Amino acid sequence: MPDLSKTEDSELRGTRLQVSISTIFALLILPALAAVIAFSYHENDRNLRDLSQTLLDRARDDAVTSVSALLDQVASTLEMVAAVEASRPGFFRDDGSSVVLYHALVTAGYIDAVYTSFNDGYHRVVTRIDDDRRRSDPRIPATANWHMSWIDPYPGPRQRHRTFYETWPIPIAKYDVDWKVDLRTLPHYQEAEKTHRVAVSNPQINPDTGGPVISVGYPIEVGGVVTGVASANITLGVLSKFLDAHRASPNSITLVAHKLGTVVAHPVAGRGVRKVDGKPQVAKIEELEEPQIVTAVRERAQRRADRFTFEAGPEHTEYVALFSSIPTSVGSQWEVLVVAPTDDFVGGLKRTNRLLIWAAVLLVLLESVLIYFMARKVSSPIEAVSQTIEDIRSLSFGGTLPLGSRVREIAQLQRATRLLHNALRSFSLFAPVGIVRDLIDSGRPLAPGMEQRFITILFSDVESFTSIAEQLSPQELSQQTSRYFETVTSAIAGEGGTIDKFIGDSVMAFWGAPMAIDDHVFRACVAALKASYRMKQLNAQWASEGHRQMRVRFGMHCDTVVVGNVGSPERLSYTVMGDGVNVASRIEGLNKQFGTSICISENVHERVAGRIIARALGRVPVKGRATEIMVYELLGIASSNDPELAADLVTA
Repeated sequence: MPDLSKTEDSELRGTRLQVSISTIFALLILPALAAVIAFSYHENDRNLRDLSQTLLDRARDDAVTSVSALLDQVASTLEMVAAVEASRPGFFRDDGSSVVLYHALVTAGYIDAVYTSFNDGYHRVVTRIDDDRRRSDPRIPATANWHMSWIDPYPGPRQRHRTFYETWPIPIAKYDVDWKVDLRTLPHYQEAEKTHRVAVSNPQINPDTGGPVISVGYPIEVGGVVTGVASANITLGVLSKFLDAHRASPNSITLVAHKLGTVVAHPVAGRGVRKVDGKPQVAKIEELEEPQIVTAVRERAQRRADRFTFEAGPEHTEYVALFSSIPTSVGSQWEVLVVAPTDDFVGGLKRTNRLLIWAAVLLVLLESVLIYFMARKVSSPIEAVSQTIEDIRSLSFGGTLPLGSRVREIAQLQRATRLLHNALRSFSLFAPVGIVRDLIDSGRPLAPGMEQRFITILFSDVESFTSIAEQLSPQELSQQTSRYFETVTSAIAGEGGTIDKFIGDSVMAFWGAPMAIDDHVFRACVAALKASYRMKQLNAQWASEGHRQMRVRFGMHCDTVVVGNVGSPERLSYTVMGDGVNVASRIEGLNKQFGTSICISENVHERVAGRIIARALGRVPVKGRATEIMVYELLGIASSNDPELAADLVTA
């Protein structure tokens, strides 16, 4: 039966619309027009200014998030380096320890050097070799890409023993030089030693490269005593590129600066450095070429406010400024400054509204005579179509579709709405629902395009599926395969996963796209355990019914990959691509080698180690990678009483 209350409500809204249109245009055409335009102008101006603040906040938040992630990732890497030395004192005094520093160095492209320094003056470092470093020392081989050196401890004469590599860890050249610099005097070393916490230096010029870097130090503690500091030098060019790509408006500037007034990152990379007597120096804010930035810093000191509007430049252009500290566990003294001209947001509105006033007055006078007669025929079906569109937008397909109208155009709109309803209903069965909702809400047409995301990828596979398929009739194979797909995909969907595709008897899914998901690595582990448990239950049922069982194996890996729409403008597929996908697939295949059901990579294990129960399987080579990876068997969720998630430690 039709929903009478909904029908009555739609009719009531249609009547109200008709009465409102007729009354307003019959009694208050010109006064109402003036009021509406004035109010519209005021609200649009206010909304656009609010939008400007939102865009400023977004640019600020993007910069804060990027900088925080950069520093926190480096701090986490150094924490692991320090933990190695703390667990094995003297470890980094052996040449074999250099591989640990090398792997820490290559975790991020913006890390220029990773090193450990100790209280007796001993020092070991692994750095990248680029053209700037080669120019600094002619003895560096032209083909060198990596460098390792260690410095003798006090007392006595000290030397720096340097080794160079074209491909790690095969040395191609070595030489020793006398060394007099005491690395224990570096600010970040002393700060980390004093506070027993992570320390970050002020921006400084790297004498080897001429580019700005900062140093991050993490204390090495043995028995509660700081015996040294694990450190890294970070290049800041990656931040400049990020700030340039994430502007609040076309003419805005987002800047990262130290609270002492030096520039950390400028959207134009070269402007963060200036030359004095031919030598590069980190620029100060008051030395920048942008008067609005200089004025904003001065106004902030006077107003003691972090968000304000001001004028700058010879034309007294109006700007809005936003300052924000970067709340990071590293304790950096950095802050983000966003400055944008207000005309970027409201300049077009002023011009458009002047034209709108005259055009609207003329059009309303001509059309007001017809409005009453059209109101009755237009209002009711439009309300019905509007309600249907809202239902479609939320992907609710259970409502009643609008009936035909005597007005041809509205009837066409109703038919189009029904077609849209049916098309989206069908489309949502073939594409991830998150993609469909994003497509509707954004209003943008689908087009090829991908972005980098850190996600968790899962592959499932049926053991000996080919032999099973040969022994089943097509109908039995279809029924059992459908039950298997339904069981696995429901577990994945229940934990917020996205089904990418079905590849024969395999399911490929991922977490973290298209919508960002908190804790997606853990949720993927939960989904795999649930799917595995439910398949065991289903297999038990099949066995009791005399059907063939399907033992399912799972593999998981988390990594930064590219995700988005691939294909051509005529045909697209939303999927993930990259090395991480290949690793996940190969990890699933390791189940056959180890006789396990769920294999996970070391990347997954590191992020949820304290929350899951897993068994180390060993380091295995992965095709396409130069290094082996550690693989674990996922057994269950720690301290869970849920039978789907609890580990069976007896069989494990």
